[in-house]
Amino acid sequence: MCAPVVVLTPNLCGQDGISRLARLVTGSFDEVTVLALHEPASVTRFGRAGVRGAGGHASRFVASALRCAVSADRSTRVIVTHLQLAPAALAFAVRGAPLTTMLCGVEAWRRVSRPQRAALERAARLIAISRYTRDGFQKANPRFAAGAVDVCHLGIEPLTDVEGVPAEPPSALIVGRMAADERYKGHDALLEIWAEVSAAVAGASLRIVGDGDDRARLEHKAASLTRDGLVTFLGRLDEDALQREYQRCTAFVMPSRDEGFGFVFVEAMRAARACVGSHGAAAEIIADGETGLLVESDNRAQLLQAVVRLLRDRPAAAAMGACGHVRFLQQFTEARFRDRFTALLPVVS
Repeated sequence: MCAPVVVLTPNLCGQDGISRLARLVTGSFDEVTVLALHEPASVTRFGRAGVRGAGGHASRFVASALRCAVSADRSTRVIVTHLQLAPAALAFAVRGAPLTTMLCGVEAWRRVSRPQRAALERAARLIAISRYTRDGFQKANPRFAAGAVDVCHLGIEPLTDVEGVPAEPPSALIVGRMAADERYKGHDALLEIWAEVSAAVAGASLRIVGDGDDRARLEHKAASLTRDGLVTFLGRLDEDALQREYQRCTAFVMPSRDEGFGFVFVEAMRAARACVGSHGAAAEIIADGETGLLVESDNRAQLLQAVVRLLRDRPAAAAMGACGHVRFLQQFTEARFRDRFTALLPVVS
């Protein structure tokens, strides 16, 4: 038997955005069964959730969904956290269970396949993690342009202690994967302006958290464009070390053009740090001129001006960070997500 709530997700226990979304969703219910494509079969519990891991085997995942669907009915809530898994939920729809499918960014901005379209047409709710994601989905899939796609911004747990203005020399932080197929995040743009930033703001440094197959290229580029010590690659960090990086920076900067949401901006605001982001999903998180600054992703001059402004005027950056922390507590905590999300779910009989 499956629980009254069934969540279909690629991952649950990882640090990627989809895993974090899956944990937010499962944490909204007291009793839930998670069907996780990439989790090993040895993972059977996660918090209050029962887990059925498929070990990366699509056929095993589908078989697990079919077995679970046998006991489903109109009182079973089914939530899919990734568009590509939506067809596996069709067996639940046949049993009358209302389906909710989450739209999460890049994969939602492409034309859906025929099986995905069939699943989405059977869904009782489509929920996007940002207006930017919703608009991209409807543009790529005009068939759904007239239909309702709700928006539910994500959230994270608050900190117990938030530090004030850091004593460190002025620095900017960027956190994100360095992957050859994700060069839209803005690492290149930051490296290309950093010599000018450091000339305008004495001692200004850029700290880069993350890893990936593009890191070596970026390190070589940094060495060719900047002096030693101005740019530091920190690699992948655990949660405590990452939080220390947020606390030590003057501002968080990620001029990404294609974020579906942007957990990192929320993490920076949680730490009371001003943010620089691009128009897009980041504009739904950052209040321009109040909690940070928005720039056009391909406008080098705007990016340079925004970074220099925050690193040069640290009291102003701290004031924006304080406003950002208030906005975080009002809009982007896990509790606020749960309230929004559960209010959007279809009523079960």
